Amino acid sequence: MEKIKIILTDDHRIFRDGIKSLLSDNDFINIIGEASSGNELLEMLKTHKPDVVIVDISMQGLSGIEVTRQISFLYPEIKIMILSMHTDEEFVLNSIKAGAKAYLPKDTSVEELLEAIKILNEGGEFYSKLVSDNFLKSYIKKVKVEQKLMDNDDLTQREIEILKLAASGSSNKEIADKLFISIKTVDAHKNHIMQKLKLKNTAEMVLYAVKNNIIEI
Repeated sequence: MEKIKIILTDDHRIFRDGIKSLLSDNDFINIIGEASSGNELLEMLKTHKPDVVIVDISMQGLSGIEVTRQISFLYPEIKIMILSMHTDEEFVLNSIKAGAKAYLPKDTSVEELLEAIKILNEGGEFYSKLVSDNFLKSYIKKVKVEQKLMDNDDLTQREIEILKLAASGSSNKEIADKLFISIKTVDAHKNHIMQKLKLKNTAEMVLYAVKNNIIEI
């Protein structure tokens, strides 16, 4: 079997050495390079052609997410794995949007890391159980919040969408553009929301959204 060519990217030498040592024990893996920053990785890709790159998120200079975005655009054939200490929804979602096909925490097991590399190299996607569980918990929390709003406060799904966007700081025009409705319709929905929730203005709408876990600050 042809070996899977990998480049490791992390600004901590000790961590790179540890991962390299673990992976090098497997005869189907070939570590063809190491980079300590996103910029160094991009330079290396001009002369090296890996099957998989393993990237940290928090690095000096270009973040792992920005590097992922650039690699996905310049070298779409390269599979990108994020290996990070960050496992919350925002980092995972932004990484996936940027083009990452695998996301694992840094304390993942060797077995899980090897499984992810194999799946990634075969064209699949892999997200660790911890990351998947966090996503599921976040999703369930959002569903419960939205159900409460519909059951207790009689808000429609569209009104909940507008409440989230308005409380997050979006202008009426931005909301209208995002939801493909008129500014007048947005204004009407906001008035209905404030009437139903007995709120006087947008500031109270923001406080309500934060208090009820509709948005986070």
